[in-house]
Amino acid sequence: MSEYRLSEESVTKSLCRTMLSSRTAVCVALRVPKSLNSAPDSPKSSSQYLALRRRGGDEYIVRAGNNTRRIGSILIIAALLAPSLALLGIAPVPARAATQVIVFDMGHGQYKAAVFTAQDAWLAGNLTALGYQVIWAWGGINASILSNATGLVLGSLYGPSYNFSTAMVNDITTWFNSGKKFLWVAGDSDNAGNGPIANASVVLDAVGSHVYVEPCSVEDPISSAGSAYRVVANKTSTNAYVADLVGNTTKVLMHGPTTLYGSTTGHKDGGIVSLENTTIANVYPVLYYGGSAVIVDPDLIPPVAHTAGQTGSFTAMTVEVNAGSGQNGVIAVSGASPYADYMPMTCQLYYNVTMNGQLLVRQTIDWGMKLATYTTVTPVDYTLYIGIGAVAVVVVLALAFFLRKK
Repeated sequence: MSEYRLSEESVTKSLCRTMLSSRTAVCVALRVPKSLNSAPDSPKSSSQYLALRRRGGDEYIVRAGNNTRRIGSILIIAALLAPSLALLGIAPVPARAATQVIVFDMGHGQYKAAVFTAQDAWLAGNLTALGYQVIWAWGGINASILSNATGLVLGSLYGPSYNFSTAMVNDITTWFNSGKKFLWVAGDSDNAGNGPIANASVVLDAVGSHVYVEPCSVEDPISSAGSAYRVVANKTSTNAYVADLVGNTTKVLMHGPTTLYGSTTGHKDGGIVSLENTTIANVYPVLYYGGSAVIVDPDLIPPVAHTAGQTGSFTAMTVEVNAGSGQNGVIAVSGASPYADYMPMTCQLYYNVTMNGQLLVRQTIDWGMKLATYTTVTPVDYTLYIGIGAVAVVVVLALAFFLRKK
């Protein structure tokens, strides 16, 4: 039995290699368990294990017997082969990424006290439970508040005095086009003017969206909560791609909403199409109004993809993937606001109508945030690595057999 002194730093922070006669003993330790610190001075069989114990101050004792030396040699080989094993998928699980930030705009009239303490509190609590950090942007949206954000949700403007400034739109565009971002833009009907629709369209146009909010209003005399303008959207997409978004969703409040239209050119004034009749690459309708919904045109600005008086299951919400200049962003667009506003899509009970739109909103945000930050891994031909791994195993086994013979 040989005895060597090692400092605490060398034991706990490194792969210690101590030459014993002509052979090598190895101490591999990141932390020394208390049970080893109190190991007996005279083990029953010093050749059976490596004993580490406290001996005053910062010193440790490394006792190495014959078997220990042999095991140490094998550990050295294993350490040298660790990179090859990592290539084969035998590697530590990476640390969890930093908490992702979602910003909600509250600086353009969206706030309503009763909603903020109920529906908004529910949404923030559920997103926090999913591991996200929710930030309410009371002073507007700018580069500073977006600097650490992965997601941004713009509820519909509420009130004619509010507008999205050019600086704000530019900051959103720069942020979104930096890549791997989730953006949700909500519209509203033009019952109180075209402001909410025009402002939402400016943002969507700036980021090259292929979906826009239409200058009109949608009403439904049948599927509604006490009044035709309190529309209850009751049809979800059957496309498997968005199944995780619409799961368990059957009724969603769309209070005073509009419908959506598509653009094949990625600009609000070009290539205008109805999303009910035309498919656009990377665009997926998620939610529809019921078949009794009707297009209403209360102002002088006419609809662009539909006509006043038209009825049908119009598109209420979409998601677009591979969006932005980097083609790796996600955009959600809805005809009503998912939070705040007069009464948001997360409302669960309104005028005695029970709904579950809160699930759609939560699931869409979670899905969008995850998809936006998902990294595609290029497939690798593992033939060479499997060969290396096989050779490594043979070498370790041969060495173990050789040392045992010794």
